[in-house]
Amino acid sequence: MSSWLALSLVSLGLWGLWGVFSKVATQHLGPQGAYLLGMLGYLPVLGILLYETGGKVPWHPWGWVAAVAAGMSTGFGLFFFFRALNQGAASIVVPLTSLYPVVTVMLSWLFLRESLSPRQLTGLILAVAAVWLLSE
Repeated sequence: MSSWLALSLVSLGLWGLWGVFSKVATQHLGPQGAYLLGMLGYLPVLGILLYETGGKVPWHPWGWVAAVAAGMSTGFGLFFFFRALNQGAASIVVPLTSLYPVVTVMLSWLFLRESLSPRQLTGLILAVAAVWLLSE
């Protein structure tokens, strides 16, 4: 098995657990408490990254802007995710918010001039249809 595939499968499993744990947390702590305590889970990863990089990050202005913007997108995305999860069913909120690749693909096509084949477009349509079917 390729290392990227193994890492992807571990990530898939962890994100699946994340959705379930997040729902349980919002039921007991509300969205604010779940979010605040959830951030503690980043500390071990932060420690690993600091160790691996020696605390140094290369300087490139656009890289830094993009990294901070990505972090803000993640932060606010989680902020709204926990609020949605607190009010809705995990079986609907998690699949719906998991459609983020559709947004990425469309924005990459529009702004980064990445290609979008008919097959990929069909995949996007089927992904949206699958989430719609899951939410019924």
